[in-house]
Amino acid sequence: MIDLSDQVAIVTGGGKGIGREIALALARRGASVVVNNRSRDGQDSAAAVVEEIVAGGGSAVAERSSVEATGASESMVASAIGNFGRLDMVVANAAIVDRATFDRSDPDRFRAVMEIDFMAPVALARAAFPEITETAGRFLFVTSAAGTYGEYGVASYAAAKGALSAFAKTLAIEGQRSGVRANLLAPFALTQMTEEHVPEDQAAGMDPSLVVPAAMWLLDPAADVSGQTIVAAGNRFRAVLTGETAGRAFPAGEAVSDERFAEIRESLFQTDGWQSFADGMSAFLGLMAMDPPTEDA
Repeated sequence: MIDLSDQVAIVTGGGKGIGREIALALARRGASVVVNNRSRDGQDSAAAVVEEIVAGGGSAVAERSSVEATGASESMVASAIGNFGRLDMVVANAAIVDRATFDRSDPDRFRAVMEIDFMAPVALARAAFPEITETAGRFLFVTSAAGTYGEYGVASYAAAKGALSAFAKTLAIEGQRSGVRANLLAPFALTQMTEEHVPEDQAAGMDPSLVVPAAMWLLDPAADVSGQTIVAAGNRFRAVLTGETAGRAFPAGEAVSDERFAEIRESLFQTDGWQSFADGMSAFLGLMAMDPPTEDA
């Protein structure tokens, strides 16, 4: 088992579902955990998880801020430093979803999803970055396949998670020189958010605990990986690799006609020669280095 003794973590949305399982797993490996979850309808889920951790011999405190509230990020970081003296890991897990197609979505609700699912993790990263830099720590952002591929009926959620993925990858690039790592987990699990949408025949194999191994690996101080996304569901795991096809190049100078471009459109989507790039500039330079064939066909 990974040894996280003397490590300190913040887990947002840590009172329920995937966040709860990650918080418990971190504590079992020796980490002290700030369990963030707002109290709702008289339910103090953060305190319940803390009680469970402490009863098992672990160390944890509850933090009950709504992640999008002013000062919430600073409060979470202050709780980690005040109670445990340091901060090594941030798990940005809290999220909401608005199940509405874009044409039927309410603009205010769309904005609320972006605030909680994207802007709140950004605010937490900003507040935590000095401490994470000090400990050469790790960020783990919980994203979604909807943010990679899009998904019908959740435009705001997909937009927020797509933005979060781009942000995390950029944070990974910028954090390299200080030893900071940032990765993403794209889980599928039976939670309060998904229970009405998981087919009954799949529900038994969709326990949130089954995505935790990927999270623990991405949070392991010994794991030399950053800027990556692991998809996890029901003890099944895959990596997301983004890239571009080999494409087509034409001689510089005169613009390609509409008709000529239409003739080669299918070749743009052929996967032979597909490649990934380290960052946006590398992708641009790779594009500009393409040589047109001697005799364009």
